[in-house]
Amino acid sequence: MGVPKFYRWISERYPCLSEVVKEHQIPEFDNLYLDMNGIIHQCSHPNDEDVHFRISEEKIFADIFHYLEVLFRIIKPRRVFFMAVDGVAPRAKMNQQRGRRFRSAKEAEEKIKKALDKGEVLPTEARFDSNCITPGTDFMARLQEQLKYFVHNKLSTDKLWQKVKVYLSGHETPGEGEHKIMEFIRSENAQPGHDPNTRHCLYGLDADLIMLGLTSHEPNFSLLREEVRFGGKKSQKRITTPEETTFHLLHLSLMREYIDYEFSELKGQLGSDYDLERIIDDWILMGFLVGNDFIPHLPHLHINHDALPLLYQTYISVLPRLGGYLNENGHLNLRNFEKYLEKLAEFDREHFSEVFVDLKWFESKVGNKYLNEAAGLAAEKEAAMTGKGKVTTGEEEEEDDDLFETEFRQYKRTYYMTKIGVDVVSDEFLANQAKSYVEGIQWILHYYYHGVQSWSWYYPYHYAPFLSDIRNISGLKLTFDLGKPFMPFQQLLAVLPAASMELLPECYRHLMTSESSPIIEYYPLDFKTDLNGKQQEWEAVVLIPFIEERCLLAAMESYNHKLTKEEKDRNRHTECAVYSYDEEIDFTYTSTLPQLFPDIVHCHVRKAHIPMDAWQVPLGHVSRGVDHSALYFCGFPTLQHIRHKFYKKKSGVVVFQQSSRGENMMLDILPSQEGETICDDVASQVLGKSVFVNWPHLEEARITAVSDGETKFFLEEPPGVQRVYDRPSTPPPTKVTYLSDKEQKEWVKDVQGITENFLKRKGIVINETAVVLYGQLLTGRKYVPKANGQVELEKQWSKQVLSFAYQTVVKDIKVFYSSLTCFKSLDELFPISTTVFMVGNPYYGAMGEVQDSSDVIKDGRVRVVFSVPQEPQLEPLIQNQHKYCVKYNPGYILASRLGITSYLVSRFSGSIFIGRGSKKNPCGEQRTNVGLNLKFSKKNEEVPGYTKRTEKEWLYSSAVEELLAEYLDRFSEVFDTVSKNSHDDVFYEDDIWPGEDQNGAEKVAEITSWLKSHPVSSISRASCDLQILDATIVEKIEEAVEKAKVKKSTKKVRVTVKPHLLFRPLEQQQGVVPDPNAEYRLFDRVVNIRESFTVPVGLRGTIIGIKGAEREAEVLYEVLFDEEFAGGLNIRCTSPRGYRLPPCALINLSYGGRVDHTSHKLTAIVKPQPVTGANFNSRQVAGLNHSPRSPFLPTQVRGKMKGTLVLKEMLKIDSSGTGGSSSQETTNSGVQQPNRRRSSKKLGIELTTTPQANLLTLPFGLVCQVKLSNGLMVHGPQCQSESDAKEKAAFFALQRLNSVGSGFPLPPPLYPGMSQIRPSPIGAMPPSNGLMLSGLLLAPQAYASAPLWGMALPPHHHQSQTLYGPAGTFPGAARPQPATTLPIGSHNQFIPLQVTKKRISANKKNQESREFYSAAQTVTRNQSQKAQNQPFGQSQAQSEPQSSKVGQPLQHVSNSNPSSSTSGHTPGSASKRKHRKLAVNFEAAKVAEQ
Repeated sequence: MGVPKFYRWISERYPCLSEVVKEHQIPEFDNLYLDMNGIIHQCSHPNDEDVHFRISEEKIFADIFHYLEVLFRIIKPRRVFFMAVDGVAPRAKMNQQRGRRFRSAKEAEEKIKKALDKGEVLPTEARFDSNCITPGTDFMARLQEQLKYFVHNKLSTDKLWQKVKVYLSGHETPGEGEHKIMEFIRSENAQPGHDPNTRHCLYGLDADLIMLGLTSHEPNFSLLREEVRFGGKKSQKRITTPEETTFHLLHLSLMREYIDYEFSELKGQLGSDYDLERIIDDWILMGFLVGNDFIPHLPHLHINHDALPLLYQTYISVLPRLGGYLNENGHLNLRNFEKYLEKLAEFDREHFSEVFVDLKWFESKVGNKYLNEAAGLAAEKEAAMTGKGKVTTGEEEEEDDDLFETEFRQYKRTYYMTKIGVDVVSDEFLANQAKSYVEGIQWILHYYYHGVQSWSWYYPYHYAPFLSDIRNISGLKLTFDLGKPFMPFQQLLAVLPAASMELLPECYRHLMTSESSPIIEYYPLDFKTDLNGKQQEWEAVVLIPFIEERCLLAAMESYNHKLTKEEKDRNRHTECAVYSYDEEIDFTYTSTLPQLFPDIVHCHVRKAHIPMDAWQVPLGHVSRGVDHSALYFCGFPTLQHIRHKFYKKKSGVVVFQQSSRGENMMLDILPSQEGETICDDVASQVLGKSVFVNWPHLEEARITAVSDGETKFFLEEPPGVQRVYDRPSTPPPTKVTYLSDKEQKEWVKDVQGITENFLKRKGIVINETAVVLYGQLLTGRKYVPKANGQVELEKQWSKQVLSFAYQTVVKDIKVFYSSLTCFKSLDELFPISTTVFMVGNPYYGAMGEVQDSSDVIKDGRVRVVFSVPQEPQLEPLIQNQHKYCVKYNPGYILASRLGITSYLVSRFSGSIFIGRGSKKNPCGEQRTNVGLNLKFSKKNEEVPGYTKRTEKEWLYSSAVEELLAEYLDRFSEVFDTVSKNSHDDVFYEDDIWPGEDQNGAEKVAEITSWLKSHPVSSISRASCDLQILDATIVEKIEEAVEKAKVKKSTKKVRVTVKPHLLFRPLEQQQGVVPDPNAEYRLFDRVVNIRESFTVPVGLRGTIIGIKGAEREAEVLYEVLFDEEFAGGLNIRCTSPRGYRLPPCALINLSYGGRVDHTSHKLTAIVKPQPVTGANFNSRQVAGLNHSPRSPFLPTQVRGKMKGTLVLKEMLKIDSSGTGGSSSQETTNSGVQQPNRRRSSKKLGIELTTTPQANLLTLPFGLVCQVKLSNGLMVHGPQCQSESDAKEKAAFFALQRLNSVGSGFPLPPPLYPGMSQIRPSPIGAMPPSNGLMLSGLLLAPQAYASAPLWGMALPPHHHQSQTLYGPAGTFPGAARPQPATTLPIGSHNQFIPLQVTKKRISANKKNQESREFYSAAQTVTRNQSQKAQNQPFGQSQAQSEPQSSKVGQPLQHVSNSNPSSSTSGHTPGSASKRKHRKLAVNFEAAKVAEQ
């Protein structure tokens, strides 16, 4: 329903009302109701602005089914799933439907004409006419058939669906979708055995669902809708998968409490007569006064002009004197309503007094007493005839107030005469207006509380009366005649414009177009719209004639006999159907679209019909009051748990991307009654226990640390242990430390962040925070095997640790968890033929089927037959990916090749707006964007294959260069103008094409047409936070997968397995990550382990993208699956086999291979080769991986000097006493002792020519210019001393060499525990004010404060690392232990890669690892060993002199974990290896330990 702006206003006034949720955060519901029309519209025409958009009917049906599947999976209703499609609407609604359809047809026509005028070539296929989403059309009949098929299919095949009753109320059942749902809820509520704790979820996009939900007076009622983004462009495309969609969950439980606060003043005045349920009923009525679908809005009463606060304040002032309420359970108390409107009518006068001054000014200019001359004459004539009313003639000395009243009356007369078109505004006319309006309000109340009371009633005007004219209504008798709903074809003819006549049966079409048609006047080809005080065009009144029912039916009568049999079948009303699963029923259900949806061979569905009047409740029905003894359900928030006060204040709370402008209901947390909060006491109460955080949207969390900014109490647990210590017999293992200065600053930052978030997003003032809790959120529950074959459902906690203010935490509440099927023993958990997955080695990730285990289950084992398919060989592709990937360059390289400035490259790759006219004389506000739109800095989005964003700059591919070259060739004059006027935001046609013979509009149309015809216009953009593989590499992966399929060598393995190594996909375990230790990288092989989801269970695939998130559970992996499947996406692949999935949906097969030390893996051998100037220029290799976040391990060469020292040595830079000795020290520290002599003989990189350094003297200092062996010239920054200038130039030269592939190593990483650091792009010249650390370019002032999960930023290194668990499931997880881990995502380039099979003999007991490691790991390990034996800082100075100078702002290096010293090679194993080849296992993330 249209209550424009209501949803936004209500969400901003009550900031905690709607909660942004992802799939895993949605609570448990009993009943799910879908208002289907919103879904149908989204899936059929997601973007009306795009006139080129075309979609097939099959695609629409498939998308709708996919969307329904996802919503069902997300909500997982326990009892009822109700799908309601709009049927024939009441006559009152048809007027609005008619206006909408006429406007949409006109807008579509205008958009097409505009596109053709610009010279755009439109597709030849017919566009989808959204007007066909109307009951009775051929499209809706076909959709209904497919919905029936969908329900039969899901109930027959999906276990989740088999537990619920599915109601399908289609387009043939009369009534609007949401009102058919409410009929069902009212009927259930009236049943004697109704459960007051039923949890309802209603999905829909209309704001009136808030009112509908509140009329039920059910305590646990939530509304689900997609996230609404205000302020964006209409043309923004909807996110591809519902899994990625952010939802808003609006809790009516909170809405009820906020309404209670809004009218809290009345409690003191009414005393015991204060009844919240009646207040809510009146609140619903007040909402109808500002907007609804059935009667026009009152003049000047607009939500964005604070109409609702005015209504509320008036109500508060009037109610105590009324002796009752306005809305008595859907019946209007006319006496009280009249008194309320009398008080509200003062607003009319106040509004007029504001415009009165303006009217007087106009009058003085125009010379007419009334702006509308006809109104003035009519008023005088009427006054003369009736003797009523005082009309001024010319006496200026009349009293001001009399003049005001006269002017006010005339002002209203003008409104009625111009808007409604009456000649004389008589008392009879005004009384009739008042009666019609009040009748409308009563009809709406009945409709919401009792269902349709009249199918034929409608409000007969386009405009509503003034509030001050709705008088003398207390004596009205309001009765309604029920009548009958229109038949579908009657409604079609009543609401469709002539432009959509193809949707009608042929025999009726001429009635819309023939001049001889008796109803032709109802179908004007052109019509006017009137904003009537509104701001948006879609809010305007559509001025088309009302349909006269009698004339319409008479005109149709004589053609009804011409309907075909199929059309007659469509033109009927049918009952709602309810479907349920019945195992005993078994028949074949025939599909009407067999090419898309196959027949259901074994259909087990029972169908029943529900009579149309079965759910009607009597007018006297009163909704059951709320049961206040109801249990607290997780996910249904309440404001009751924490003591607070409330008040209204303009605080600029940000609910929708920008600060709210109106008042917000602020909640101010009161100090604890327990007195001062002491850290020791808090720790003893909550440490190691579970509490509820993020009030009022409570989430359960396990507290791992407590701190007051000086001391910290934390759990001392072994890695991987996440126990809840809730029994007195098992106290938590607590340790106490004092915080360092740095940690104290971090604590203060945490407090500031929490305070800001509560205030700015939730409107909650948390006041002073004395104690901060650190905790891990609950992710789900998992069955854990215990002794004697028993299993328990244990809570699983996130790896990520978040901070919470103690005063916002709720302890000791009784929570209701639903009684889901709970398994008690291994027999119950693993019955025969259950699908399971292996989470141990061997066969890690293999899908299997449980066999008869009765003989081994007593020993705590389960017998399983696993299927182990042939895996595709991706190793060669990983090593040769540089041949296929897109190469990116900085803008200045493209600019030099194109002969333009880098500014133009940057400008044209984004947006460029051209306006009409000239800069001095612009014509109108119209702007056309003629930029390439390949980068979106504000939205942090890039276009894969064209642009890529790094920390400091944008990079461009050769495709952008070609595009710009063509642009430059075709329209060079645009480049000239932009170049000359670089400071302008908008450029103008007449300035670009000033010649008289040049037509600027035509040129702009030519440019836009050329841009739209180019393939780049249809390529979707991606977040810059996404690590991705390019389309060419994805294609190669597809080829490798197809090759593996040819072999078809799936083997079956029968094993007995310990139950803790098995993962069974269960509803209770959704959200639980199967293997919390798994790490993900690009190219990893994975398997989907979720049942009943879009991707078939057990389907394998390859990671082709990683999208980071602020929380680990929200990380998404782009997976290219091995097979196509229904609902699959085309993610840079040739067929719909891609999908985006969270970590809880996957098991990482490659990770299993990495940790399995028994398997013989291919080992990549990296052979460094000399890079001469000649072969560099001939090869022009730009990098191993196109992505600045490469999944490769960086490789450092054994036995060579650090790159900076090499350059410093060559440039003869004085290193202040650390030159010779430290260079030898560094060389030796990088290799193991027995190899020192031999390995120092060879450098990994041979330089044919020595770099040359020249000093340039400038006015402000010295600059060192370095000419490298490959001809590149590098300038350092300005410095005061010669040695500084040379040293910094050497460092810049080193960065440059690394970016173009010389193979120079960088200094070791300052963050040894980090994975997937995003390096500087290949071929990029990093800006001079940054620091290059192992491929990561950082600003000197440190790193970003809020890194994304999955994105690589250095972790904060606390002195006690307790808050960080072991390596998590998400990329970028902070891991304190492995000092040997190298940053994934940066690499030094070696040119050819060779692969050899290395088989390591298993009988060498002294060899601690079965895999080869690069020398770089040995270097890092040895440095970490040194670091343990030296004081902190000293080891850095001795072993890494150059990084101590370069990386000073970031020099907080954590002490290495002692465990790292025990792993890796023994000197013996290292010395036996050939020294020309360096072995690198590209899969290894860390040194294997045994």
